[in-house]
Amino acid sequence: MTTTETIAYHRERSWHFLGLVDDELARGELEEASNKVWGGAAHAIKAVAESRGWAHNAHALLEDAVVRLIREEGAPPHLFGQYMMATAYHQRFYGGPPNADGIRYGREIIVEFVHTLESLG
Repeated sequence: MTTTETIAYHRERSWHFLGLVDDELARGELEEASNKVWGGAAHAIKAVAESRGWAHNAHALLEDAVVRLIREEGAPPHLFGQYMMATAYHQRFYGGPPNADGIRYGREIIVEFVHTLESLG
């Protein structure tokens, strides 16, 4: 895949996962819904990291990318808090999910996160 194709892939996957949250909630699959919130955020970070030639093949590298966006490119500092929220949804997959409303509310924050990342190019 070319860099352009890889970026497009990660952007598509980001919205794909966020779009699956309601389906998972309707089936009572709270762990899966929670992890889909994380997947939406992770793929959005991967897209922006790929566009800059930054490594993004490990969890720690995703955090590094968010920090670099803030430190080096002037992205809004609240981006880090949104990233940490996304990470919490990933961790909840292993340790028990939040309730359905908590997942819905978190998804809306992560949608804002993804829009911000996309605006950064």
